[in-house]
Amino acid sequence: MNSRLVQQRAMSSAAGRRRTHSLIFAVCNAVIAAFVCAGEHAVAQEVLYQDNEVKAAFIYHFATFVQWPEMTPPAEAFTVAVLGDKAVAEELEAFLPGREIQGRPMEVRRLRSIDEIDDAAVLFIGADRSFRLPDLIRQVEGRPMLVVTDAPGALKDGSMINFQVVDDRVRFEISLTAAERAGLELSSRLLSAAMFVDTTSAISPPPRVIFANSAPDPIQH
Repeated sequence: MNSRLVQQRAMSSAAGRRRTHSLIFAVCNAVIAAFVCAGEHAVAQEVLYQDNEVKAAFIYHFATFVQWPEMTPPAEAFTVAVLGDKAVAEELEAFLPGREIQGRPMEVRRLRSIDEIDDAAVLFIGADRSFRLPDLIRQVEGRPMLVVTDAPGALKDGSMINFQVVDDRVRFEISLTAAERAGLELSSRLLSAAMFVDTTSAISPPPRVIFANSAPDPIQH
């Protein structure tokens, strides 16, 4: 087979993959809009794609529905970090090149350890790391970082957005409190698209310490 034919086939394959990705993005946009405007019955198209493709597309869209703090120079990359779930990382690497958030080019960083998180704006923790979820989330507390997970009951561990598969469709739930604690404001459209929004405290506040020998507060008359 000559090199020109090989190159043509490779270009055709790449073009087909880009069209597929564009279609998945369009479907995810439609899914969010459908939830807002028409309710759950409008998401049937979502099952046409593999779960990892839909999750990757949703992760991108989640980032577009967040009001991000303006603390990073526009020239620096907007990083989506992935810990675990190789398949979702591969889809994100295909989706994100050429896309921007707040004028910042998007990139994917695969993590071997949470210590490599650096200045990522989004952290996706795959299902294969769910056994360490509370500890992993605890290590990124206080950062303006959107934490997305894929594990049952992850909201109680401090996750902000958690995937669930319901009736063979990828859905998601949100902890509004966890997002607000990180200084992130989520769009009302995103909240409307979620299957569940938790507004209770995701992580208990530290206990208040009262010293027995402390003088009482003065009473103002």
